[in-house]
Amino acid sequence: MPTPTRLPPGCGLDIHKPLLYNPYQVQFQAARRLRRCSTCSRIVSPEPGHLRCPLCRTIHRDNTTFPRQYKSLHLRAGRRSGKSLAGAHAVREELAIPDQAWWVCGPTFEILRDATRPTLLNLIPPSWVQSWNEESLELILKNRSRCHFRSLHDPERGHAGVGLHGVWLDEAAFIVARAWETLSPTLAENAGIVISTTSPGGFDWTYREFYKRAIIDKWPGYWAAQYETLDNPLFQQSEVLRREVEEARRTMTPEVFDAEYRGKDVNFQGVIYGQLIDDQTLGSDEAVRKFIPEWPNIDASRRILIGMDSGADHPFGAVMMVVTEHGLVVVGEYLQRLQANVTHLGAISAKFGVNRFAGVQWSANKNEAQLRLEFALRNVMVVPAENSHQIGIQRVQSWLLAKQLWFVASRVPVCIEQMRTYRYADNYLVDGQKRDKEQVFKKDDEFPDAGRYIVMAWPELPKMAATSLSEREQRRWDAYSPNERLDVERIRDYNKRELEKGLDPDDPGYPIGDMFGHVESMFN
Repeated sequence: MPTPTRLPPGCGLDIHKPLLYNPYQVQFQAARRLRRCSTCSRIVSPEPGHLRCPLCRTIHRDNTTFPRQYKSLHLRAGRRSGKSLAGAHAVREELAIPDQAWWVCGPTFEILRDATRPTLLNLIPPSWVQSWNEESLELILKNRSRCHFRSLHDPERGHAGVGLHGVWLDEAAFIVARAWETLSPTLAENAGIVISTTSPGGFDWTYREFYKRAIIDKWPGYWAAQYETLDNPLFQQSEVLRREVEEARRTMTPEVFDAEYRGKDVNFQGVIYGQLIDDQTLGSDEAVRKFIPEWPNIDASRRILIGMDSGADHPFGAVMMVVTEHGLVVVGEYLQRLQANVTHLGAISAKFGVNRFAGVQWSANKNEAQLRLEFALRNVMVVPAENSHQIGIQRVQSWLLAKQLWFVASRVPVCIEQMRTYRYADNYLVDGQKRDKEQVFKKDDEFPDAGRYIVMAWPELPKMAATSLSEREQRRWDAYSPNERLDVERIRDYNKRELEKGLDPDDPGYPIGDMFGHVESMFN
């Protein structure tokens, strides 16, 4: 009598449960199925479980003659939106193709065990199963397709994958970027695909690697969608679930609600500049011309500011700003690795067209004595800038809050992204004690540092103007408690006093008022 097949836990429990798709999930599944037939040169959607062109009927052996239209598919959505279930249905359909090798991955073993693994296994018909290994977490189907379940808490585990046809990264935002770096080469041999499903983790590596390439940069082979919890048909059909969302809307801050239920990318934890950058981004040439009328040209008479962040263990970064009557406009970025300082000087000068401008101020960290020396030998004087993160960040924030620091989206996309994601690090020691000095997260910070050196070396301060709150800012303010509002007011007062320290007596806004009134009145 044959030994009964060992089935994985929960196998087949949900195979008869109806799937309530939202439009984004429908589009996701449709995009995943698209392939290009090398015989008839048509983009087609083959029948599930087959590599046969539905038009010319050619039976293909693998992805080399039947390549996929998309190599990366990304679902980014709020909690309980059905994104993981959509990912599981996609992987089940992929495993129905004979001789496929897939990895299903989670950020931790707990998430993999309690959420990702059962979501997929509950959809696998028991009749498909050849064997299940509980120790190695390997599922082998009767069509010779294999599926391994892997936790990526150790990012180097991705090296173990060989010749994969596909990878599913569930809750990808909570997987470290290094894990994907080690895992992605395993897809090259078989022209495999990555499916990633996640709740947004802010403007993190998944945003850059999957979402931004698909939606913003329009890279071929990348597909992505972002949607809200309420797009899940279950929430549309249930008044109880809808009330849950509305209760969350009333009790959460706008940032938290947007991240948790609207599937929006919000850096609300440790963020330094965050949304301020989006508010200060110029998205069109017409918008830039309000500050630089001759744009896309820049008049040679304009004052140019260049800030640099050098380093041996990270790229050399530089930004270029134009001084205008309405503030500073960031118009150029430079980022290169493993070059001598003098090589960087030549490359920056060429890229920014430095030699055509009459007035150029170079600035860098005051501790970069070697850089200043090497540049000086080429007749380029570099102003040493104060390197205090706290003071420099406050100075940059003052320019942003005064709406006098702007970024040209088409010219400095990486700078904008780094500024938006610039955040404080985990400022707690291993014993749980808070550090004496708050530290920033030292990764992808070349442009924030370069810009910080510019404003610290530039002798002028922004002209503070009274502005009304935007709708978003008003919502955020209304969500604060009285104590939180008091703290914000204290911070604003402190920043105002810090700005006033750099004012001369003749400057507008100089704090000369006292019990005698304006000083000039004493001599009139």
